[in-house]
Amino acid sequence: MVKSDVGNMENLEESLQLGALKAGDCAVIKAIDNEQDMERLKSMGVCEGRVIELIRNGNPLIIKVFGSRIGMSARLAKHIEVERRDNTGRCWARCDNSKDGEA
Repeated sequence: MVKSDVGNMENLEESLQLGALKAGDCAVIKAIDNEQDMERLKSMGVCEGRVIELIRNGNPLIIKVFGSRIGMSARLAKHIEVERRDNTGRCWARCDNSKDGEA
């Protein structure tokens, strides 16, 4: 029951643009609305459901994906919608990519 309650609290998190995060924030990518750059982003591991950590905000913005740092323009970051996660512990160890799997 407690696990369910935690899952419901996570669902209350609001979606925001990647550039709205602060350095050190953990987030899950919810949507990418730039078709032109989507394939290039996917090839770098940046895709819907992926857990990321913002290393540096600005232009270029730097994120960590699977332990690798990736720089991207602020223009591109505006097209990436994320959901912020709890900032305790390591980002990739604490975020669950599939909330639907909780039953």
